[in-house]
Amino acid sequence: MKDTVAIILAAGLGSRMKSDRPKGLHAVAGLPLVYWPVKAALDAGCSRVAVVVGHGADEVEACVRGLFPGADLAFPRQDRQLGTAHATLCARQAAEGFASALLINGDLPLLTGGTFRVLRDAYAQSGGAFALVTSIVDDPGGFGRIVRDADGSVERIVERRDASPHQQAIREVNVGVYLARTELLFPMLAAVGDENAVGEFYFTDIVAMMRARGLGVGDHVLALPDEAMQVNDRVELAAAETAMHLRHARHLMAEGVTIHRPASVLIDPDCMVGRDTEVWPGVEMHAGTRVGARCVVGRGAVLSGVSIGDGVDIKPYCVLTDSTVEDDGKLGPFSHLRPASIMRKGSHVGNFVELKKTDLGEGSKANHLTYLGDCTVGRKANIGAGTITCNYDGVNKFPTVIEDGAFIGSDTQLVAPVRVGKEAYVGAGATITKDVPAGALAVTRVPQVNVEGYVERKRQKRQSAK
Repeated sequence: MKDTVAIILAAGLGSRMKSDRPKGLHAVAGLPLVYWPVKAALDAGCSRVAVVVGHGADEVEACVRGLFPGADLAFPRQDRQLGTAHATLCARQAAEGFASALLINGDLPLLTGGTFRVLRDAYAQSGGAFALVTSIVDDPGGFGRIVRDADGSVERIVERRDASPHQQAIREVNVGVYLARTELLFPMLAAVGDENAVGEFYFTDIVAMMRARGLGVGDHVLALPDEAMQVNDRVELAAAETAMHLRHARHLMAEGVTIHRPASVLIDPDCMVGRDTEVWPGVEMHAGTRVGARCVVGRGAVLSGVSIGDGVDIKPYCVLTDSTVEDDGKLGPFSHLRPASIMRKGSHVGNFVELKKTDLGEGSKANHLTYLGDCTVGRKANIGAGTITCNYDGVNKFPTVIEDGAFIGSDTQLVAPVRVGKEAYVGAGATITKDVPAGALAVTRVPQVNVEGYVERKRQKRQSAK
């Protein structure tokens, strides 16, 4: 579709969203609503995408440009909400030089590039003037109804507000996706009137106008009706997101991923999971997370922007953000990896362990109740239960370095900046404020004193006081 410009109609107020935010910026599966039709158009091979903007125009433009750097984008403005025909006319200049225009309502997140390619075939077969996408639905709701003639060809589209009771019962509906020859499209749109229930200029009037001129109108009926799901309010937003997550879960399962109770799992479409990985109920994956092969992602784990190697075992209720876990790592349950953390190959973190901007070396372990912040840990080090790095003085963050093979005893405080040398030992309960040389033992506990007879003397003192 290199000779085609896509025009995304995203200028509406979205009043039913009951929001100060532009409708197109509400998130569906981790990305703005407007992202999805733009992506589908680019996937279909459209050379340029013109997003017609209105309410919150600057915000929408900045968002789309940030999501699609390098794409040929235009952002024509519709300053007055005068209907879909008027909105499309606002993109006339952006469409100059293109043989055809692909028109897409901006509230259709589930459309795919494959549907547009099939629409192109219907367009060509009908004479290359106009074609549209329709769907058969159980509840036609607010969709425009498709009226066909005796030969079964699309004759016109009747908007719900203007439909008779008989027409309202029609289950074939207009999806809001069209392909038109540009040299015909814009002159016809300029002639559309506003004699309808809401006094707007309907794009859909162009179907009857094409037929009146003896031009063919092609159509493609969606095989999967969920592609026709519109988002006009928060309920529909949730329904579209649910459908998108289930669609991606089915795709992953078809590729060899085991997902237990897929309806409970939220894996955004930009996330990838490798073969023979097992995903348990309640898992969430967001922001381009990548999980390798033969992993286990336990119940309730939340992964956002992370890279997971092969053979990693993530036990239940771990939270990982903007971090990396290399092959054969083990986490949890209840581990927390904060941004810029790295677990090297074969390293372990256990229950209630938190890493922040920490590099945990190959084969190293921190298995219990530990906080490591701004820390670099070498290979095969052991971090005892209750260890914490004191990395913040209220103003600045300071680093801690634990070298290869070091052993940190339980309940240790490492007051940064500090270094524990290679194969050094730190005794349990220590507060380390100075560097520990390689191979040394650091102990800071005070001598133990046992006071014999203390309890009996205390008891006698209480009885005397009575």
